[in-house]
Amino acid sequence: MKRRDFLGALGSGLATALVPTVRRPGRPPLRLIERWSWAMGQPVHLHLFASSADYGYAAAEEALAELRLVEQHLSRFIDSSDLSELNRCAGRDGIRVSPVLQRVLRASLGFERLTGGAFNPAVEPLMRVWGFHAHRTSEPTASELGEARKAVLAARIVQEGPRVRLPSAHTSLDLGGIGVGYGLDRAILRLRALDVRSAFLNVSGDCYALGAPPGEDGWLVDIASPHPGQPPVASTRLRDAALATSSNAVSVVRYGRAVRGHVMDPQTGWPAAALAQVSVVASTGIEADALSTAMLVSGKPGKGVLRYYRV
Repeated sequence: MKRRDFLGALGSGLATALVPTVRRPGRPPLRLIERWSWAMGQPVHLHLFASSADYGYAAAEEALAELRLVEQHLSRFIDSSDLSELNRCAGRDGIRVSPVLQRVLRASLGFERLTGGAFNPAVEPLMRVWGFHAHRTSEPTASELGEARKAVLAARIVQEGPRVRLPSAHTSLDLGGIGVGYGLDRAILRLRALDVRSAFLNVSGDCYALGAPPGEDGWLVDIASPHPGQPPVASTRLRDAALATSSNAVSVVRYGRAVRGHVMDPQTGWPAAALAQVSVVASTGIEADALSTAMLVSGKPGKGVLRYYRV
């Protein structure tokens, strides 16, 4: 999953270390519940308002469990995940995969079409050749880069009901540009089912704002600069919307003075260079995640972007 630490959230009571009680006229008080955890390979921070501490912590645990369930299906770093098994079967017969992976692959192909290929779920060969999966001491040669780029552009994903087939043995999928967004959506869906009306879920910079803190118009979010020590790029209020940030300034590899970011341009085979950082607001987490990746590559906002902030 792509990693960033670009977001700060402020809302009613969020600046205090205590769990406050927010009273509403004629209604039971609400309590602010805060949970730190780890899921999808990165830190998770959840705030929610609930009628009681017990109910709030139980709801938070169910939302976090949804994130971990998604990770079990989509992570390339878990050998037993559906995605890892599918990658191992590239070039062979198709395999039956979970509904979670089916939905995310279907969405990935849709975003690939929507963005003209700027979003591509098959960029793993480029990630590998640039040294993001195993350390290397020098940049890839032209021949290595050409082979990896060829594998990416030739990749096909064939879905036949619950079975999925990768016809080329050189195809390898990496859903880091979409998986966290899907996890956000699943966790928020679970909170809605539990009648939680106000929550803020932040997975290492990708976030979803459910409702708003009591008495507020939305959750106030600062988007940090990719340059250490600089003021925030922007501040925005989110309500029933997601925000995702993509950058090639944080997760990097270094070759001497050369610094290369982890978001790849499938057409050139090189790390994306159109922008240094982009944050996208969209209606769902999966849209914000995929479209922020695509915009970092193309420099252009795609259909479905509600607003954006770029550097």
